[in-house]
Amino acid sequence: MSKIGHLFIDLEEVDSTNLYAERMLKKEDVEEGTVIRAAYQTAGKGQGKNRWESEPGKNLTFSIVLHPRFLPPSRQFLLNKAISLGVLDFVSGYAEGAMVKWPNDIVVGSHKIGGILIQNILEGEIFETSVAGIGLNINQTSFDHRLTRAASLSQILHREIRLKEALQLLCSTIEDRYAQLRINQTDLLESDFLRFLLGYREERQFLVDGAEISGIIHGVDEFGRLLVEHPGRRLEAYAHQEIEYLF
Repeated sequence: MSKIGHLFIDLEEVDSTNLYAERMLKKEDVEEGTVIRAAYQTAGKGQGKNRWESEPGKNLTFSIVLHPRFLPPSRQFLLNKAISLGVLDFVSGYAEGAMVKWPNDIVVGSHKIGGILIQNILEGEIFETSVAGIGLNINQTSFDHRLTRAASLSQILHREIRLKEALQLLCSTIEDRYAQLRINQTDLLESDFLRFLLGYREERQFLVDGAEISGIIHGVDEFGRLLVEHPGRRLEAYAHQEIEYLF
């Protein structure tokens, strides 16, 4: 078992670190914990068809190769929770109020500062490999005008952050949460995830099929679907793109 960040692959420019990792995995065995880092991604990947925009050399954009063979495929969303909590632990060391906005955004207050994209490879009944792509806005100070909620840690803190040190710390906080998953501390991961889930047990407004509706978030099920209780005590499970938070 190698720790996350024991091996770095540094790239000046690449289409996407997730895509780069996928190409590597097709050609060779890649050690667990390998981190593929890029100064600039020409086609950074977000959830679904979304792209992740990042100014060259200002932020952390990287992917981690993991081999969570100890985890049954039916429980694979626990990996998402562990990775999200590792990122939150890092962000919380700099700024108060960091939360997970389902399904994969990291927010501080009303500002989005990061995103996570996890792509899993299953072989039969074995959870063979996972590529965890992470993008965090660290030192960027200008964003596309259409990204009205985008912000960086440096904007929140009013100072620059050293990227190399930040990446080392981030790898460490993710490793700690991955270690909890490895030794089956799932109750702790589940409770911490709910504690940092934006809107948990609160009434929120959502968009569903173009209509604005209210509901109370009750958590996330084992398939990663958001559980929302609507008026009349009707509990619904929503996959990504079936529902949208309204801040």
